Amino acid sequence: MKKIIFEKLFLVLFILVFALNFGQKTDFTVPKDIETLQNTIFDFANDFTKDEPKAAAAGDNKFSTTVDLYNLKFDTNYKNPYLDLALKKGVKPKQFIQKAIWNVSMKKLSAKSTKVTIFLEEINPDNWSKKEVDVKLTKSTGKLENEIKEFLLNAKSKELSEGLVAVDNSSIDTETEAIITAQADAQIAAVEAKQSQKKVTSKYLQNLFSKKQFISLPTNSEQITKLLKTDPSEMDCETCKNGKYSNWDFESFNMIHANMNSGEEYYSIQYYGNDAVSGLPYGLVFNDSSPSECKTKFARYNAQLYQTTVDSDENITKALTVVTFKMNTSFVRLEFGNEYLSRIVISNQEF
Repeated sequence: MKKIIFEKLFLVLFILVFALNFGQKTDFTVPKDIETLQNTIFDFANDFTKDEPKAAAAGDNKFSTTVDLYNLKFDTNYKNPYLDLALKKGVKPKQFIQKAIWNVSMKKLSAKSTKVTIFLEEINPDNWSKKEVDVKLTKSTGKLENEIKEFLLNAKSKELSEGLVAVDNSSIDTETEAIITAQADAQIAAVEAKQSQKKVTSKYLQNLFSKKQFISLPTNSEQITKLLKTDPSEMDCETCKNGKYSNWDFESFNMIHANMNSGEEYYSIQYYGNDAVSGLPYGLVFNDSSPSECKTKFARYNAQLYQTTVDSDENITKALTVVTFKMNTSFVRLEFGNEYLSRIVISNQEF
């Protein structure tokens, strides 16, 4: 269901936005009333949009929202058709834009005529492209503007989209109202708990990932011990080479490095505390990074988000959300045991 939020502070907000846009602007007139068009625009979609709630602002005879495109890839042999990407001198053409935002504004001209203005408002390169893409010189190719124009001109009118259907609160029974209230209270409590959460930086993690990236494989226990400055315990393991794997316990962390008889090598780090702990590479934070955030962060590696099950106790399994992807020659698995990042596994074999 698509939802819109009307705000009366339209003028101030969007005067600021116009002042900060990329300088390109496409104007055209549509022979339809503004009410129809502001309803229609929420149905626009292409291969790079997401079916998600949309914010909007409305004032007297004016309306504005955005069309957002996600995961735009650029390489030597492929350029995404929606952006004319400006690169800084000497950088490689392989780039990834997590999100590009076009502002779509409407102004009522008459009862059956509306002026539509579209401009590229913002682009968000991923962490690897931030230093290489010149966001100020990047321009829209005009393809999206043309798609939106054709869509608004040719879309059939309808009375009211799903996102605008009014809800009669009087139809909600007491039991349903109690459930909604309880859910709202739980969400508020979760937000308050998150806001009061202690944020710390782990020196151990900073030492372990001093190069600001995951430790590449193959590695060995001696190298990890040197980085952590903490000696491991050697644990028995029937399926490991030499019948042992290395285990480190530090702060509220547990780390394992193992070479398996099957040829698999992996290491994992798990956090058991309650604080939000930074020190990981790529801006990851234990107990703070969410699954959707991580899927977006590593979208250039085709990160996959899904739920699986793990054994928690004998004959008991529980659901676990994971994000997996291949980075260079290593396979990465991020686990979210408490809705936020709780464990990282790096392997030389696919999970």
